[in-house]
Amino acid sequence: MIKNPHFPLKLRLARKVLGWSMDDLVERMEGMVSKQSISRYERGQMHPKMDVLEKMAEIMGVEIPYFFDQGMKTDAVCLRRTAVYELTTNEEEEISTRLAFWAERYVAMEQKSGFFREFKNPLKGMTVENVEDAIRAADLLRRVWNVGDGPICSVLRLLERKGVRILQTELPHEILGLSTWADEAYPLIVLSDCKENTTVERTRFTALHELGHLLLEIPEDVDEERICNQFAGVFLLPPSTLFEEIGKQRDEIGLKEAMDLHMLYGVSVAALIHQALDLKIITREHYNWWFEEVIRKNRKEEGWGTYPFPETLAREMRISDIIKGASEKDK
Repeated sequence: MIKNPHFPLKLRLARKVLGWSMDDLVERMEGMVSKQSISRYERGQMHPKMDVLEKMAEIMGVEIPYFFDQGMKTDAVCLRRTAVYELTTNEEEEISTRLAFWAERYVAMEQKSGFFREFKNPLKGMTVENVEDAIRAADLLRRVWNVGDGPICSVLRLLERKGVRILQTELPHEILGLSTWADEAYPLIVLSDCKENTTVERTRFTALHELGHLLLEIPEDVDEERICNQFAGVFLLPPSTLFEEIGKQRDEIGLKEAMDLHMLYGVSVAALIHQALDLKIITREHYNWWFEEVIRKNRKEEGWGTYPFPETLAREMRISDIIKGASEKDK
């Protein structure tokens, strides 16, 4: 029997990330442990023998050191919130542990499948402290990633192709997304899967906001959240493209026009109006009118059109299928 103070939390969160009930774990363990034993493991009342630990590591797709808190490590997380909210110490520990397990398992699956992709930051060394810098960073990233200057059909698929590991899962209600690095090599973005709390457009924006946290070097005396918002907005809809669409200066922008851009570029009307102000296309007075008279009365932007393409993830599923296919051929 191996005593390990980290094991109860590691096991419980790994099981939750995999979406397994205790009964599911018992079935996968092929009779080696009972449901009562698993319950006692997770409460710290009992510790597993080495053969049980080895089997758990095998079926969960990680190495044994994970259970001893010796596996992949994550940095402090950056958050995008719906309101002023700070994670408690327990919440941050739980999220970090879940992330570490998921990242370790994901990278192990990539390596096993031969589908591994190393991530390189095209913006490394670029200091960003204002909207002009954010525009330059977004333009450079679009060029390096061969995105062009038009709409991005799927932000999540783009990030997955470039080596960003993305997870959609349950988060505290006020948290839209978070990001961190695992072992200083693997960029991780976690997005809320709460349908009541988000939209396709918000998911796209949040993913790019978190990408800003991962890639940009932002001085400590600069508002990092604002910079990441600006970066997300101009990556979704480049200023040069927006100028071609509506001009460089306008007395006003109508709702019908904003809805058209919203549905084409997958950016919320609120983000579009923010960007129009940042780029000095509209005045502060017109911006205030938009938020006081229009946006605050319809924060979910219901009835303003829908971006036609769903934002879904596929890389983890493909990797799993490759491994499954290889295993079936070996039988």
